[in-house]
Amino acid sequence: MTTSSRPTPIPSSVPINLLLLLTQILPYPSQAHSRWKCPPPRSSSTGIKTGPCGSETNDFGLSPDDDGDQPVTEIYPGPLRVIFEESIHHTGAPFRISLSGDGTDDLDASCVLLDHIPHNDCCRPNLYDESTYTPYVITINIPNVNCERCSLQLANPMTDKIGGDGSPTGIGCTDPLGTCFSVYHSCTRPFRIVGNGEAVARSDYQCEQLPGDWPTAWVGDNGVSVDATVPGLYRRESSSWSEVDFTLTTVPVDYVKDAGGICGDEGLKQQYTQSTSSSSIETTTTATHVSSTSAAATTSIDEAGMAGTINESATSFNETVTTTSLPENSMTSSTLLPFPTISPPPPLLDQNSDPIVGQTTMQSTAFQHCSFYAWIIVCMNIFTSMMYLHL
Repeated sequence: MTTSSRPTPIPSSVPINLLLLLTQILPYPSQAHSRWKCPPPRSSSTGIKTGPCGSETNDFGLSPDDDGDQPVTEIYPGPLRVIFEESIHHTGAPFRISLSGDGTDDLDASCVLLDHIPHNDCCRPNLYDESTYTPYVITINIPNVNCERCSLQLANPMTDKIGGDGSPTGIGCTDPLGTCFSVYHSCTRPFRIVGNGEAVARSDYQCEQLPGDWPTAWVGDNGVSVDATVPGLYRRESSSWSEVDFTLTTVPVDYVKDAGGICGDEGLKQQYTQSTSSSSIETTTTATHVSSTSAAATTSIDEAGMAGTINESATSFNETVTTTSLPENSMTSSTLLPFPTISPPPPLLDQNSDPIVGQTTMQSTAFQHCSFYAWIIVCMNIFTSMMYLHL
């Protein structure tokens, strides 16, 4: 007698459905690593693995402000302080900063401004708490070019994933378009570079050699020195960063000093002041709106010959409180609960088109207790039951 072997069928679809549900609702910590902070990034994601800018590659459009304008930030040749941040720690994973072409993110048009920026192994940020992200503050040099739409590109090869190849004696991995199989990317929003009288168009600019005063070795595995002289060839490279101002402590002062600009201390302070001022104006306007709607929501109800006034407070800044004239004896102040976004349903009527007092009271009270998300289903059941009783 021969027997055939068949795969054992899955006894139930519940575990599969549960697994599919979990894969949709649970976050993916391994999908997040680093991004620009200042200048601001095109995408807030720290998990872009398609270079150089993910889905925003070659997107040099500007986001309109509150007035509908599309302002562009202007920067100038010379030293520029920049800030990027890391959301998940990867020991020894270095960084590279490049300048895009004018209106293009094509790698052939990009120029590397600073390579082999060492990792800060001090911290363990929490992906779900942006206040714990590890900041990196460094001053780079912007070439003397004229560029209407340029951007900074950040690359972060994951050399902690390449095993022995990432050791001081290992072969390392290459990027871009090389053997580093896991690299994270981020690009800034477009900005304009305003060169001086000797500036050339960005399209005519020839990329210069990397700075000669940048260190050629960093700290590798077990504290052993690791070579960092070859552009685009990476191993595990770390160094010491300040816990006070988050600058690199092992480089010449030109890479540490505050060069001003939008990411300098004064620039950040100005941005904070403008943001705070805008928030104050918005808060004042909103408070005025709430005050007026609260006053408008004062409703007088005559119940059983006794006059009373009920003051309803608006419970949401952005929701309009509507005042509804309620029939006499329809409800008392003790049964009125705040539900500002939806008006109560009309009362049930008898054969003479007069409200049925008992059922109206129950109906309105039940409506006020309905959950914001479930009120439709609950109230439909209540209305159906009431109609059945009425008939």
